[in-house]
Amino acid sequence: MTDAPASPKASRLAAPSWLDTRLVLGVLLVLVSVAVGARVLSSADRSQTVWVTTRDLAAGSQLVREDLVVARVRLFGDSRQYISGRGPAPVGYFLRRAVGARELLPLRALTEPGEDVTFRAITVPVGRGHLPPDLWAGMQVDVYVSPTSSAGATAAAGPPRLVVRGVTVLLRPKTSGFAGGGSSDEGIVLQVRPTEVPLVLAAMSEGRIDLVGVPRLQETPVKPLAEADNG
Repeated sequence: MTDAPASPKASRLAAPSWLDTRLVLGVLLVLVSVAVGARVLSSADRSQTVWVTTRDLAAGSQLVREDLVVARVRLFGDSRQYISGRGPAPVGYFLRRAVGARELLPLRALTEPGEDVTFRAITVPVGRGHLPPDLWAGMQVDVYVSPTSSAGATAAAGPPRLVVRGVTVLLRPKTSGFAGGGSSDEGIVLQVRPTEVPLVLAAMSEGRIDLVGVPRLQETPVKPLAEADNG
C-alpha cells in the first residue's frame, strides 16, 4: 500500500512593501501635483493696486483728487513704472504729457509740483480740413502756418512753416463757427507757453493755420521753463 501524496502548502498573500517602486513613484507624483497646484494658486492673484485717471487730461494739467481712482490690475513687466495705489494720490503734480481716461498713471508722466510749468490758453481759428478729424482735448499737435500774400488767401506767399511743436489742445468747441471769423473756421483752444504766445499770434495774422496731430507715444514731454530754456 502506497502512501498518499502530500498536499501542497497553501500560498499566502505577501504584505505590500513600502519599498515597491511603483508605489514610491505614485506617492511622488501626488506630492509633486500638490506642490505645483499650491504654487499656481499662490501666483494666480498677483494683481496690485495702481492709480488710474478718471478722464482725459491734457499735458500740463495739475492733478486733483477727482482725476484719480484706485484700480486693481495685473501688471506684466516692471510695475514700478506706474504709481502704486498703496500710497497717497499724487494730487498737485503736473502731467508732462496727455493721459487718457482709465489709463494707468505712469511715473514718468508726472512733474513735481515745485517745477514751473506755466501755460497760457489761446484760441486759434482753424479752417475745416486743416486739422485732424479726430481732434480731441488732450491731444498734442504741431502748429503750422501757410503764409498768404496781400492778394488774398488763395495766393501763397511761401511754403508752410512750423510755428510751435507739440502743443496741447485744451478745448474743441462743439459749435461749428468761430466768433469773429468765417463760418468754415473752428476756434481751437491751445495750451502754449508764455514765450510761444507771440509766435502763435504772429502766425495767425500771417496766414492759414494748420494743426497736425502728434501720434500717441510720440508726444513731446512737458518741460519746466528753466529746462526748456536750457534745451
